[in-house]
Amino acid sequence: MRSQAVAALLGLTLSVAACGSQDGGGDPVKRIDPKSLEVAEASGEVEPDAILRVDEVVLRNPDLSTLARAIKAAGLAEALGADTPMTLFAPDNGAFDKVGVDALAELLLPANKERLATVLKYHVIPGRLTAADLRKRIGDSGGSVEIVTLQGERLNASVELDQIRLSDASGNVASIALPDLAASNGVVHGIDQVLGPQL
Repeated sequence: MRSQAVAALLGLTLSVAACGSQDGGGDPVKRIDPKSLEVAEASGEVEPDAILRVDEVVLRNPDLSTLARAIKAAGLAEALGADTPMTLFAPDNGAFDKVGVDALAELLLPANKERLATVLKYHVIPGRLTAADLRKRIGDSGGSVEIVTLQGERLNASVELDQIRLSDASGNVASIALPDLAASNGVVHGIDQVLGPQL
C-alpha cells in the first residue's frame, strides 16, 4: 500500500514538472550574445533566442512590472512591438519608486496619457544598441556621446567606474543595471532611474 502511494506521488511530481515549461510564464528573458548577434545581423536573420518583442520582454520581466503598466497606460505597446529596430532603456521598479507613489499615480491617469508617452519615448532610441555598441561609441567620441531619443531630445551616455551612465537634460543620471535583454525587434537595457525630457 505504501509503495503504491509513493508511486502515485512520484507520478504526480513528474506530471507537474512536465507541465512547468508549457505555461508560458516562467521562461527567463534571454541575454544577447554580441558575437551571435553580429552573425545574425550579417546574415539578415534574427537571433534565434530573441523571440519576444521589446514590449513582451518588458511584460515578461517582473523587475519591469511598473514600466509594463506605464506602457499600457500610455498606449505604447503597439509602437514597442513594431518591426523597426529599437533600443529601450527600461526603468526598473526601483527607478519608479524614486518618482514617488503620488507622482506616479498622477502620471498614470488617463488625463496624463500624452505626458506619460512623452516621458517613455525619451527612453527609446531608434536602432539596436547593445552595451558593447554604446561603449564603443562612447570611446570613439572621447568619453561621452549624445544620442537622440524617439521623443526628439538627447541623452548623454558615458562610462564611469566601468558602468554605462545616461544623463538627461535636467542632470538626472541612470546606470544600466541589466544590460542586453534580447528582443526580436531590438534590445532592452534595465536602468535604475527614470529619465525625462525638458518639458
